Amino acid sequence: MVKLRMEKLHDNRFRLIGMLVQNLIFFLFFYLRLIVERGEPALKVIGWQLLFVAVIWESTRLAIRITRSRYPGINPIRQRILALAALLLLVAVGVGSWHVWMERWLGFWPVEKQTIYNFLYSIGMTLFFSQLIACVYEAFYYLEQWKKSVLMSEELEKRALQSRLDSLKNQVSPHFLFNSLNSLTALVEEDPKRAIQFIGELSAIYRYLLQSNEQELTTLSRELDFIDAYMYLLKTRFEEGLYLTKEIDPDLCDYLIPPLTLQILIENAVKHNMISESKPLYIRIYTDEANNLIVTNNLQKRKASVQSHKTGLVNISAKYALLNQPDIIISETDTHFQVIIPLLTPARHELSHR
Repeated sequence: MVKLRMEKLHDNRFRLIGMLVQNLIFFLFFYLRLIVERGEPALKVIGWQLLFVAVIWESTRLAIRITRSRYPGINPIRQRILALAALLLLVAVGVGSWHVWMERWLGFWPVEKQTIYNFLYSIGMTLFFSQLIACVYEAFYYLEQWKKSVLMSEELEKRALQSRLDSLKNQVSPHFLFNSLNSLTALVEEDPKRAIQFIGELSAIYRYLLQSNEQELTTLSRELDFIDAYMYLLKTRFEEGLYLTKEIDPDLCDYLIPPLTLQILIENAVKHNMISESKPLYIRIYTDEANNLIVTNNLQKRKASVQSHKTGLVNISAKYALLNQPDIIISETDTHFQVIIPLLTPARHELSHR
């Protein structure tokens, strides 16, 4: 036989306040007249009233604990409510009948005046108050479980995004290294001095790549410095076929951005467009009045289509989702491709993590 584990309610403050309120109601509307009209001792009446209210509360709480232990959580709410209603009916019959017998034994009402109506009235009154108590408990319980469900859903979604992002990171760095080594191989044969400088820039880039894996955000100025080194490698490869212009508001240099965002977008542009001296690729990075960073390039898609899984763009979008920030905006025309990236202030980032 499986033993049912009773759930704790952690309701001491609510129970104390509730019992005080119910005792006040009972005293004013039911038991004060026993003292005033019938001359019953005040301590006797108040003592009995406190006991009666305590029995209603404790029996109702027991029914709530049983049903929550049997049907926990937000999903089986219908089964829990039906089971609780049945138990409260049993509570009302038992406590209500006990209430009539006790008041007869205490001498509050003559035996000859007790009829079936007294039992029905007492059972009905007990059922009303126990249901009222249970409704308040259930409302708070449902709200608490709903909050937990929302938080759990958000946590699962965040973990899924983080796992997806980690997978995407593992795809980006090897692709970049492969292209860089190809360029370095050609450069070693043609210009050894430039090859040495190339290795220095490549080392600085990979130092930044390793550091960025441990950071959620970096400043725009650091990201732009990294892009200068990254563009040196690309210019070595494409020479006059690739141009980059930057128009950045100096006041936004301390704003925050997920690291490697610009590298991903530039690599994306290089990967999907034709690049030559006769058809150069122009990439422009600039800011607007809404504190957005905008990256745009002229569109001249390769004739031999490159298979795209949108890895880079999904990577950036996943980062902003993990930061609880507005998503990036992607737009494409016949001539240009554009991505709008929200820049974050330290205060805005801190607020999103509360």
